[in-house]
Amino acid sequence: MIGAISRLLAGLSLTLKQPLGAFCDVETTHGDALVTKHSDYLSVIRIEGMRRMATRADVERIALAQRMDLSGALEDPGHAIMGWFISDPDQSAVEIDRLNLDSCRTIARELGLDVGDVLNERAALWPKVMRWEAAYYVLWTRRSVLTKEERKQMGEEQSALAKAGPRAGDSQRYYLRSEVMAARHDAFVLRVEAALKANDIATRGLGAHEALKLVREAVYRETSGSDWKATLMGDRVMPRATEDEARKVDAAPGMLWPAIREQIFHADAETQGGQRVRIGDNDYAPVDMAVGPEDPRPFVELSARLGQDRIPWRGSILIEGGGRSAMLLKSLGATLFSMFPGNADVRRAFEALKQERDDNGHIGVKLRASFATWAPTGDTQKLRRRASTLTQRLEGWGNCKATSISGDPLEGALSSVPALALASTGTPGIALLGDAFAMLPWNRCASPWEQGSVLFTRPDGAIWPYEPAGSSKRPLVCDIFVAPPGSGKSVLANTINLGLCLSTAVLGSRGAKLPLIGKADIGPSAQGFVRLVREALGPEREHEAIFVTMQFRAGYEFNIFDLQVGCTYPLPMEKAFLQNFLSLATMPPGQNTPFEGLSQLIGYVIDEAYRLCTDVPGGSPKPYRAGVEPTVDAALSRHGIVLEHAEPWWRDVVDALIDRQEWRLAEVAQRHAVPTLEDLVVAARGDQVRDIFDELKIATTSEDAIGLFERYIYDFIKKFPTLNAPTKLDFGPARIIVLDLAAVAPTGSAVNDRQTEMMYLLARHILARNFTLHPDYAEYVPEKVRDYQRARFQEIMESVKRLDYDEWHRTKGSPQVRDQAALDVREGRKHNLQLGFASQRLSDMGEELVGQSTGRFILKTGDEKECNEVIERFGLSKASADVVRFALQGPGPKGAPFLAVLLAGGAKYEQMLVNFLGPVELWALSTTPGDTALRNRLYAALGFKEALRRLARVFPRGSAVDEIDRRKNERLKRGELDARAEAGVVDELATELTDGRGLGIVLRDVPQDNEPPRRLMAAE
Repeated sequence: MIGAISRLLAGLSLTLKQPLGAFCDVETTHGDALVTKHSDYLSVIRIEGMRRMATRADVERIALAQRMDLSGALEDPGHAIMGWFISDPDQSAVEIDRLNLDSCRTIARELGLDVGDVLNERAALWPKVMRWEAAYYVLWTRRSVLTKEERKQMGEEQSALAKAGPRAGDSQRYYLRSEVMAARHDAFVLRVEAALKANDIATRGLGAHEALKLVREAVYRETSGSDWKATLMGDRVMPRATEDEARKVDAAPGMLWPAIREQIFHADAETQGGQRVRIGDNDYAPVDMAVGPEDPRPFVELSARLGQDRIPWRGSILIEGGGRSAMLLKSLGATLFSMFPGNADVRRAFEALKQERDDNGHIGVKLRASFATWAPTGDTQKLRRRASTLTQRLEGWGNCKATSISGDPLEGALSSVPALALASTGTPGIALLGDAFAMLPWNRCASPWEQGSVLFTRPDGAIWPYEPAGSSKRPLVCDIFVAPPGSGKSVLANTINLGLCLSTAVLGSRGAKLPLIGKADIGPSAQGFVRLVREALGPEREHEAIFVTMQFRAGYEFNIFDLQVGCTYPLPMEKAFLQNFLSLATMPPGQNTPFEGLSQLIGYVIDEAYRLCTDVPGGSPKPYRAGVEPTVDAALSRHGIVLEHAEPWWRDVVDALIDRQEWRLAEVAQRHAVPTLEDLVVAARGDQVRDIFDELKIATTSEDAIGLFERYIYDFIKKFPTLNAPTKLDFGPARIIVLDLAAVAPTGSAVNDRQTEMMYLLARHILARNFTLHPDYAEYVPEKVRDYQRARFQEIMESVKRLDYDEWHRTKGSPQVRDQAALDVREGRKHNLQLGFASQRLSDMGEELVGQSTGRFILKTGDEKECNEVIERFGLSKASADVVRFALQGPGPKGAPFLAVLLAGGAKYEQMLVNFLGPVELWALSTTPGDTALRNRLYAALGFKEALRRLARVFPRGSAVDEIDRRKNERLKRGELDARAEAGVVDELATELTDGRGLGIVLRDVPQDNEPPRRLMAAE
């Protein structure tokens, strides 16, 4: 019987053929609010989501809190909240371009960085695994909220406005706005936003233009991502010729803003039977909630399941105040007809609602819900499948009852469009306000950023933008990465650094430049990242990214006494490093504090060493020798420079080159004009130092301080001769430098630990000695180079800079290194400097770094103790704690999961995310030894791009470890040695991929008929 009535109504509705514009009630705007033809007000706020993940108990608690905050507003008729949600995998490519790829391509082009292979792979792969989603609240205030006197005042307002202005005709009826209604509506909007904010739910209000763009894109999904903008009050408008002009009637409407409904609807709708409607380029199938859920569940449970199904869908859940009055009438009817079995259940339901209100003050509201899915026009089979899936998932959401018969399918489809009208074809029901709030789409996960040069995905596939530059949301960037080996830690760090290169933050006042990135690495974990950047820069600029394995042999000389070009004395921060480094070098292994008085001695010795390198009385400037620096000799000859003195100094050469603005060569020459370690001994024996420290004795060794200092310096020179010579480890204009310290940073004894401490401190100086330069330091620079250095310091200060440390646990016993790192973190914001620290356990980081960190990335924990330590130290929510305990299982086919704990925008975010990269990018950034060995062999044989292409084709998961292990085990069974077996397997695989044999056979073109296989591209 009911079905027959529904079909009859549907047929009647279809025969009426209402114009499409009749479904839009919006007439004009008032500030950011939209105003309807009934003088109702509505505003749209974007629900960014919860900053922390939540369990079901958390959702219930937050829903209760919202209920307490908003019960008063929804007690009586007049206010309504529509929770609107959309998930559209089909439009993911458009959103991925908008959120990430368009910007990355632009930045790459400005930088001259050819990363097209990586970006094209992302564009092809990400839309298959990611989906775009968004959630909004549409807040309504109806004129029924006004008192009788206020309604009278509003009428007078509107009449006066209508008389004062021109006739509106078919244009926007601007006179429907009212300050009285605006005030009541604004108060409601602020109340809702405050309730959400109080419960750690991020929101953003939409202006009228944004709100109407949202409406139009919801009606016509094919317009998603367009630049369309409505013409509203206050906008410039081109006059329109109207039919009234031809009849010599008032043409004022043609001068006004066109009707909003005419702007939104640009293509007509066509019903396809009683359950489908064609709007624009898509067919839509509406699904309404006929009976509410028995067990109201969080909205995220519905969205997550539909996210896995990867169908496009949208839904609106409308709750309206005045549920009490609606409940009274229906309750009376249920009581009167309680003799019928079905109505007895209804009567008991109303009694339960009444008891909840009487006992707990829990009000009821009117609830309606409408949903829709869509498919390209004509693809009826796909639309039916999607509608069936949507219906099944909806009915599984707390045992709802759903129906696809809504009377008019067009009205049903438009019921799930936000901000058109306060209407829905969904069956009205009475729900407790707390249950209704739990069903609204606020409990999704939020990102602090609307766009980002890195895109992560949530486990359910939703897009999560990340901006590695921090922006105004995170002015201080200090990241810590915690995970055992093999958990994706290094690949994640490389992903972030590549994102930093493609961030809009690289655009400065002097154009786009690569960020300044330095990394103290242990092993080749960043070698793939550097190689990727070098290849992208091309042969002419590959020197801007350098990977160096630090060694103590010829060619790796580095003098810690180097100065900024043109200077004769170190800047304050450079002298602070020298004192710190020399204090560490003159400290016994296992001891963490210098000998009494030695720090003061070192300070005086440093000053004296630099003084002696100048032409002061008693000084001994370094003499110039031709042939030592051929490029400098050539510059002198090219410029016709004749040095005045018979025995010239290197300082003379520096000055002469500066006069010709040969800044780079002046820097090279200056390396021979500054002190070296052995000059410290001469300086320590000088009269000025001896007059002060000659009587200072070291109690623990019974030596005089100067003698002890000389002994340590001689021992240091013997151990590290490459640090007692002019610098040859020349990075030139490199902006990305990675130092592999594995060969010079040993562990296992106090002596080795001391050496490691010094190497980390030295690496920090090599990588970041310029990172903290500031224009204010120009006052310490000689006048002849002051303008040059001030401009240089300014450019460096404005550049984005990042300093990363790997295997940070190796500095655990070195307060000097850790104090320097803590100082860098504290002053990082001032210098636009980011810091990153990676280690295997949280305890390796040290309490000060953990306390100051603003980004915590946990990819896995080693054991239960470590797990509990992470949970307790970061104060994780129950949901996040469960992620750390159970969900972080390391990289897999669906990416590398991790928990991100971020401090951004004055709030704390806790989200489980996935770093999902394509095979080309995975192979380029891989740090697994077997994979890197295979990759490097193919680089040498085939070149960068072709090697990655073949690796990605043969091993689409981004790793050959399983195949290497399988073949290695077969060789071991045959009696080969372990190391030889693995090397042989890697060589074998490299040959197969090079020649197109074995596993590489998939690289060959498939022959046609009896045609022999064509040769591989590389062979051609």
